[in-house]
Amino acid sequence: MNKINFSSHPQRILITGVSGLVGRILFNHLTLTYSTKYEVFGLDQHLNISSRYQSQNINNENIKTILSIPSDKFFQCDITNREKLYEIIQEQKIEIIIHLAAILENHPDIEKISYVNIVGTKNIFEAPGVHRIIYASSVRTVFGYLTREPYLSIFNETFDDKTMLKDLRKLTVLNDLPLPDIQTPGNKAYDQSKIIGEQMAQEIIKNNNNNSKSIICARFGWVNIMDEPGITPLRTVWFSYRDVCSFIVKALEAPLNISGIYFAMSNNHRLWLDLDDAKKDLGYIPQDGAEKLAD
Repeated sequence: MNKINFSSHPQRILITGVSGLVGRILFNHLTLTYSTKYEVFGLDQHLNISSRYQSQNINNENIKTILSIPSDKFFQCDITNREKLYEIIQEQKIEIIIHLAAILENHPDIEKISYVNIVGTKNIFEAPGVHRIIYASSVRTVFGYLTREPYLSIFNETFDDKTMLKDLRKLTVLNDLPLPDIQTPGNKAYDQSKIIGEQMAQEIIKNNNNNSKSIICARFGWVNIMDEPGITPLRTVWFSYRDVCSFIVKALEAPLNISGIYFAMSNNHRLWLDLDDAKKDLGYIPQDGAEKLAD
């Protein structure tokens, strides 16, 4: 079993999409808490916080601290620019990539969603000298199940805990194929791009006979700027900052023969996705969770 050795030097990590919320949270957590294990760099098209969060409340001083990225650890690059991307990776001797960069489902250019999320991800997966990639897939890869019972009732908020919760079958990666949300072209393009990313990862691992590269695909739940589950049905797949960081650290520290697809979120009331594989393979146990709302 190949284990990652931290004794010789700090592992050099590149976080793509570092200007996004999750990228900033992880950059600061790894830099502040694991400085002897990891040297962390960030990459994105700009250093400003993602427009997805600019309109939200980021006046809280703790949140401002969490979101700061020093310019000397930042590289400006489009992940579809293979030549420039590989130049950065090789010059900085990057060994691990946390791949968060993506065009989101609300982008008006549907073709760009597919192109960046698929071609850019392929570039990351084929990056030279990188032995571990943690790929941010999405819980949205199974949002198509929300048109079916009992998951439809959960999101319609007609789910009856007293009669339905004990029989709720949680979806698993092994037994439940991806099923994207096709309600809008953007949703469909984004969800399918994440599914294709998972398929590319599985193909690479299948052909990696000597366990020289690990790809862990994390189907991230819902992370929000205030780090609270809120009161909408998305609370069932809420992912706290603390649990995001815990999952990533567990994935970083896993033996190199560990690859796979995992649901990644907090231990929420009415959680309809199975976290047992992440617990068994990675040792991930969520510390937070959305509690049952008062009647």
